[in-house]
Amino acid sequence: MPLIERAARALAKAEHGTDDWNTLTPQDREQFKETAREVVKALRVPTPGMCLAGEHLLKKDRGLSVNIADVHDAWQNMVDEAVRLAPVSDG
Repeated sequence: MPLIERAARALAKAEHGTDDWNTLTPQDREQFKETAREVVKALRVPTPGMCLAGEHLLKKDRGLSVNIADVHDAWQNMVDEAVRLAPVSDG
């Protein structure tokens, strides 16, 4: 399941208190997806702490040659891909 849809389902569950995704109207599902898309976009810029944690994992735990800028750029590319894979509805 694409990241945006997983996030949209989680938002719907948080708002409704139950997992009723399949009973929502198509318009409501699209609204939750749009909200999720905007939330993911807002997370595009990682915090310095996130970059340090990623650098630690890749450099120290995995033995790769990376720096904080590499981790920052990788995070942004991953978020951009998640948003790209969730096209805006035509409806």
